[in-house]
Amino acid sequence: MLMPIGRAGPASGAHRSRGVALIVALLVVALATILVAALLDRGELALARTRNGLRAQQVEAYAQGIEAYASQALLLPRDGPDTTSSPWMQPLPPQQVPGGLISASMRDLNGCFNLNNLAPGQSLQWKALFVRLLKAQSIAPSVADAVEAWLDPERAAGVDANAYLGQPVPYRPHGGLFAHVSELRLVRGIDAAAYARLAPQVCALPPGTRINVNTAGVPLLQALAGSGEVPATVALAQRLWQDGRAQWSRIDEFWQATPLGNVPAGLAELVGVNSDAFLLRGDIVLDGLPFTVFRVVLVQGGRVRVVQRSRGADEALVGRALPDVR
Repeated sequence: MLMPIGRAGPASGAHRSRGVALIVALLVVALATILVAALLDRGELALARTRNGLRAQQVEAYAQGIEAYASQALLLPRDGPDTTSSPWMQPLPPQQVPGGLISASMRDLNGCFNLNNLAPGQSLQWKALFVRLLKAQSIAPSVADAVEAWLDPERAAGVDANAYLGQPVPYRPHGGLFAHVSELRLVRGIDAAAYARLAPQVCALPPGTRINVNTAGVPLLQALAGSGEVPATVALAQRLWQDGRAQWSRIDEFWQATPLGNVPAGLAELVGVNSDAFLLRGDIVLDGLPFTVFRVVLVQGGRVRVVQRSRGADEALVGRALPDVR
């Protein structure tokens, strides 16, 4: 019997049904593959988040251990002056810990110029000293005025703000104390080259800290040993520095070794041979990944207080345990 032209027979309908079923099966397999891949990716992401979170907690736990170690070192009896050979200056060698290594070192922050000593209400002698430090670092003395304006709320909100608001990327000056040395990059007159030279010689501490002549660097010693009329030479500052191993037991011995002979007027309360501010650096390696933590530590009234915690390193500040010699 002949089939009518234009009509599909039973065999043709069966082939079409099997083709549709095959396409549906392929779509199901593709959707399942996409779903499995998404689940695997989400699982790996969740695992990475968990691993990073646990690693961050472990780093913080080790950092707290380093703080405790530093506190014990800083509370040891200190009858004489603080120098680069003091017990607290001895680094903690790499120690094996679960998951990696930890090591630590300490730097005397009284051996640098505290930028916050230029804040309103502080001794005017700090500015004169800072100007000499700028000159020793071949930086324009006008930077001292810019730093003062940055610290002064009234000046920062007044005419001095115009210099910052007129920048290609405008911003307002802080009008308060420096929280970190890196903030100095925002002050007008400080470019990358000036910051690289000045950053190792300055720090950001509560106002009123003294300078320890036993741990100060060559540029700061050059600023201390000179005056407006009789500037000190780099060679003289290097002799005072004694290759980083100065051992001045009394401050009057230091002044007698300078061209000034005696302590300049107004500097008696600004300079000494003891320290109470320190920068603790901890280097932690976990699962082959390096982490660097910093702590600013103050020793006051027989107690150790951490006033700043940070993670990560500023290239201009890394490795500045020894003063810069130029």
